[in-house]
Amino acid sequence: MAEPLSQTEIASLSRGVGGTPWHLTFVDVFSPPSADAVLPLSEVVDRVSDRLPFAPRFRQRIRETVTGLDWVDDTDFDILRHVRQVTMEAPGSLTQVTDLVADGMITPFDPAHPQWDIVLVDGLRGGQVALVCRSHPSYVDGGDHVHLLHELYDDEPVPERPRPLEWEPMPEPNTGDDLVSGVMGGLSDPVGMLGRLGSRVVRGVGQSVEWAQSQGLPGLLRREPVAPLTRYAGGVLVQLAAVNRVRDASGCTTHDVLMALVTAGLRQWQTQLGAEPSDVVALVPLAVRERGKVPSAIGCAIAPQYVMLPARNASPQGRIDQIASLTRTRIDSGATIGADRLTRLAGFAPASLHAVAGRAVISGRDHDLYVGNAPGPRRPRYFGEWQLHSSYPVLGLADSEDITVCITSYNGRVGIGIAAAAPVRAFVDGITSELHRLDGGR
Repeated sequence: MAEPLSQTEIASLSRGVGGTPWHLTFVDVFSPPSADAVLPLSEVVDRVSDRLPFAPRFRQRIRETVTGLDWVDDTDFDILRHVRQVTMEAPGSLTQVTDLVADGMITPFDPAHPQWDIVLVDGLRGGQVALVCRSHPSYVDGGDHVHLLHELYDDEPVPERPRPLEWEPMPEPNTGDDLVSGVMGGLSDPVGMLGRLGSRVVRGVGQSVEWAQSQGLPGLLRREPVAPLTRYAGGVLVQLAAVNRVRDASGCTTHDVLMALVTAGLRQWQTQLGAEPSDVVALVPLAVRERGKVPSAIGCAIAPQYVMLPARNASPQGRIDQIASLTRTRIDSGATIGADRLTRLAGFAPASLHAVAGRAVISGRDHDLYVGNAPGPRRPRYFGEWQLHSSYPVLGLADSEDITVCITSYNGRVGIGIAAAAPVRAFVDGITSELHRLDGGR
């Protein structure tokens, strides 16, 4: 049976900048269980196939009909179309992996099939491997539908390889059924039907606008335009203990320190691009309490929040103080959900949290920077016997964004993923050098 797309899902489909698709990518790095361990592609296929029933949206595609857009099972679903392997020349580095991410950010999915894929990357230094999972944020709502990675990792090592059950897709409804169900649905929900009928027009207009946009750096930062459809991605790993030492010394929250590190990276990135540091508006989705709803799989609702990041302030401590004063009002409201609660969610919840938070861009207010912060488990997670070492979420650019930053703390480490239309090395260096200064040079 077909399921109509929600208005939020339809709105999220039109996102993207300069004709590039809008994807959420996770670079999850795993440590080997032994020095000679090898993770074969066949095992990845089996473990992913075994967990797909818990994320059923990942076996569905979006179908366009006379009444709008629907979710339907992909009757031609083939797991090998979605899972593949890339071997780096040893010793491969995180930079090489994020280059793969950057390429994926400009590569659209085949609309005839579910919009996600996983790449097993081996050949990394120390025998590590990475799972690079790319998907469209519309596949996750945090309630009935969670991210595949949310269900893929376990609390303990699982050495036994699963035997996935055969899956039988629901047959696709015929055209006559579509028209009748669409008309009947319109009688009960005329506003929703108008929205669905208009989705094709809106999508076409959106594509034309994107095509017409200039393909280059934002006007504020532009010196020489970058090549069309060029995207850059990067990642940085910092120790949560260092972040918390700065937090305790400054009398603020961990989130405040992380936002200050992002501001330092932004300041150095602007300088590297030849511009004077300037304050920018950031969309920072906020976890808030759910009101009158059945508790969701992510334990919260997501509300858009807009913050002016003080990149003009030359003082590292001054930036923390400014950010803390901006966020304190939200905390005092009592509506926010503390990070401690989110870290106790089952599975690997940051995957779903980042997908739902990313959809906050449909709120429509212009902003320069996106910052998503999803705290993760404090204890290890495993893919089979391979322990998750670190996770780097990367969200593509949407609407007016110059750059996106996604943060996930996990098991004592903080992975930060960055995407932009210009090289991000200066942004990465700005984060690490700022933490070094704030932490007393440790």
